[in-house]
Amino acid sequence: MTSDTPKSRRSNYLRGRDLEHRVRAHLRDEGYEVLRTAGSKSKVDLVAIKAGQILFVQCKRSGALPPAEWNALWDLAVMAGAVPVLAEQLPRGRRYWRLTGRKDRPGARQPYEEIVLDELAAGVAS
Repeated sequence: MTSDTPKSRRSNYLRGRDLEHRVRAHLRDEGYEVLRTAGSKSKVDLVAIKAGQILFVQCKRSGALPPAEWNALWDLAVMAGAVPVLAEQLPRGRRYWRLTGRKDRPGARQPYEEIVLDELAAGVAS
């Protein structure tokens, strides 16, 4: 079976959806109200809202975004005053990255820093 068969594309979709559901559940456990843009090809998979902060979250199993997607997420978050976040799937759990700038050179290191949600809340509150 090649990677272009309908079954494999569906499996990729399901794995991506499952990651979005796990991230959504984790954010809710952390006290966020979370909205999911189900099945969309939007710039944002999840919008997480907590007093004083809004996160725009893109969920990727690989932990990588191509420059066009990266910059679209960055630009939208800047325009809305939200924190752009990339949620990466790990073998056990997930990791969150705060985007720190645009990604203008393909192949260049992604401009981001790892965050812990509690640290993010503390940084926004101060």
